[in-house]
Amino acid sequence: MSIGVLFNQTFVMAETLLFGSAEYNVSSAREQVADGIAYKINKKIFHSKLYDYDNKSNLQNIIKGNLELKDRTLAFFSDSTYGVLYKDEPYSVYYYDADGFLIYIDQKSSLNYPYNFYKYDTTGNLINMGVRVSKEETYIYSPDEKLIAHWVGNNAYDENNNVIMKRRYQE
Repeated sequence: MSIGVLFNQTFVMAETLLFGSAEYNVSSAREQVADGIAYKINKKIFHSKLYDYDNKSNLQNIIKGNLELKDRTLAFFSDSTYGVLYKDEPYSVYYYDADGFLIYIDQKSSLNYPYNFYKYDTTGNLINMGVRVSKEETYIYSPDEKLIAHWVGNNAYDENNNVIMKRRYQE
């Protein structure tokens, strides 16, 4: 019996020791994300989340640095928007403005890396899509499959490998 790695997850197989991981470049990530495109989703999917009724509580928790709550995980962004991942809906992330109105929803294809994600506006139209390779690396594309950014660590790169954006996130 031996142990191997597939997409950085361990599995057991026959008598051979195998190691590997998913490798992506701009083209292969584009092909993967294009495989599952839905350019529009039904608004009924997120109708109950058009307003964050926990807006004040969420903002107070964010200010206090309480991002892991019993039923949800919070994220704050420099443009004063915030995200909510409800633990009973792990495939969806809801993004709200500071007043608690929904602006975007992300739909994930999996809970394990690598996974595809698709971001929609409140009318159900696709805004962008991507492949989250790992916590450190993400490819983001427009609906017409043009690279918007390739995040590696704290830097976002364009297709010519120029830094176009920087970020900082807290653990």
